[in-house]
Amino acid sequence: MPYKWTIVLAFIFTMAAGASSSLIASLLGKLMDIGFYNQAAWIIIAAPVGLILISFLHGGSMFLSAYLLRRVSQNVLMKLREEIFHKFLRWPAATYQANPTGLISSKFVFEANVALTRAAKTTLILVRDSCQVVFLTGVLIWHDWILALVTFVIAPMVYMLLRYISNKMRSVMSSCQTSLAGVLVQVKEVYESHRLVKISNTYDFENRRFGKINDDVRKMMVDMTKVTSVGVPLTQFICMTGVAVVLTFALYQTRAGHLTMGDFVTFLAAQLLLMPPLKNLTSVNSGLVMMTVAAESIFKTIDEKEEEDTGTETLENCRGEVVFDHVSLRYPKTDRDAVKDFHLTVKPGDCIALVGFSGSGKSSLVNLLPRFWTPTAGRILIDGKDIRTITLESLRRNIAIVSQEVVLFDDTIRNNIAYGTPDATDEDIARAVEAAALTDFIASLPQGLETPVGEAGNRLSGGQKQRISIARALLKNAPILILDEATSALDSESEAHIKDALAYLMKGRTTFIVAHRLSTIENATLIVAMSEGVVEEMGTRAELLAKDGLYANLCRLQTLHTEEGKSC
Repeated sequence: MPYKWTIVLAFIFTMAAGASSSLIASLLGKLMDIGFYNQAAWIIIAAPVGLILISFLHGGSMFLSAYLLRRVSQNVLMKLREEIFHKFLRWPAATYQANPTGLISSKFVFEANVALTRAAKTTLILVRDSCQVVFLTGVLIWHDWILALVTFVIAPMVYMLLRYISNKMRSVMSSCQTSLAGVLVQVKEVYESHRLVKISNTYDFENRRFGKINDDVRKMMVDMTKVTSVGVPLTQFICMTGVAVVLTFALYQTRAGHLTMGDFVTFLAAQLLLMPPLKNLTSVNSGLVMMTVAAESIFKTIDEKEEEDTGTETLENCRGEVVFDHVSLRYPKTDRDAVKDFHLTVKPGDCIALVGFSGSGKSSLVNLLPRFWTPTAGRILIDGKDIRTITLESLRRNIAIVSQEVVLFDDTIRNNIAYGTPDATDEDIARAVEAAALTDFIASLPQGLETPVGEAGNRLSGGQKQRISIARALLKNAPILILDEATSALDSESEAHIKDALAYLMKGRTTFIVAHRLSTIENATLIVAMSEGVVEEMGTRAELLAKDGLYANLCRLQTLHTEEGKSC
């Protein structure tokens, strides 16, 4: 709607381009009669001048209509991409799981561009060529309605052909877009896993895997080409057959004296000028199908439900008291609970360590706190408020996370540390850098904090990336801290610095530590050992070692011994 007047102006030029072709046919006929029958001398000058003027009108109108529509389409394309981007930023976790990154990339790069580019081109052809067909048909009827009626015999055949091709193309195009998204997914997977591919020497395997999906795309594109290519020549054949019949009838009428030479030339010119728009209208069918399939996919993405914010209260001056009231979580399309009937009261400033084998539900549990997932049963309270009644913005403002999966942006070290804390001062950043044991590393870099980290931090080691993410959490200074394998990629020296920094940071703050490396949770207030989503045991380190249960078994497996031979 913001571009409605531009579109109206484009349509005016488009209709002018369509109408000018009928002027050419009529002018040719009139000039023919004047030149042959009246022998007018001025026709020698008027004929070329008239044709040049009409050609200028036709060409100028085509240029302006195409330019205006393309400008509108690019503006709308920009808005559409912003709409998709805004939407998927606010998706719930389940929607992220259901949409691979390759599919989303395809919507930005391929589908949105196809939908809008085809929309502009298709609109131009539909309006311009439809006008041209209407005006030229009017010329035919005006000069000889019987000949025009003979011409219209071909219309039902063309319609049936277009309908068949449209149905075939819709099916092929939808499959083709799915295959293209699969290519993007696989390229991204292999690109990010290049070290694993090299060390595993799986070049041939990956080539075969890519070759199969690439061949599927080729077959789809060939099928689409066959469907689209057969439509144009068939339509042309039908049209030319109709033209041949009409010309035969017209020549008969001319010989009988029912048509003048000018009428015949006008009729012939109008029929010949009808061929290009009919051809374009036939070929535009493929564009319509591609545009429709792409648009359906895009609008389906835009129509995905955003993350539901049921909160109406604001969490201010958070103390950090957390209560898990018989909480359970079951992921969509699974048949068992990831977390089952978890009950725990955490006082402000407590440090809760969650341990257990992989898949025991530790990360699932802490992901419930910032409402990345919503419990399927039970409730979680922070400072006595059900987190479902707290706005997402204020809830997450009071929580900082350092995840096992380090997320860095292709920006400087400074901007990655200050991400989410734009008002941080240089002194604040310096303190976070010192606490995360990054001072010496950054000092060794020529650009210091302004050093780019590369895409996904690929210019840094695993430990360096992890420490930057820890510095980011330190800078946020939230009352609730989640450390999901926060020290997993650190060497012993860096870990020692981090442990000291975290010990200082956790004073007066409620901390949840998900840990496989048990040496990082020595000072935890409470250790919760989980197995398959259920709490097996909980207590202090000494209490759990004395029980000789799951926690003690985990300690033995890590072969960390003290003088007593069983502590970790």
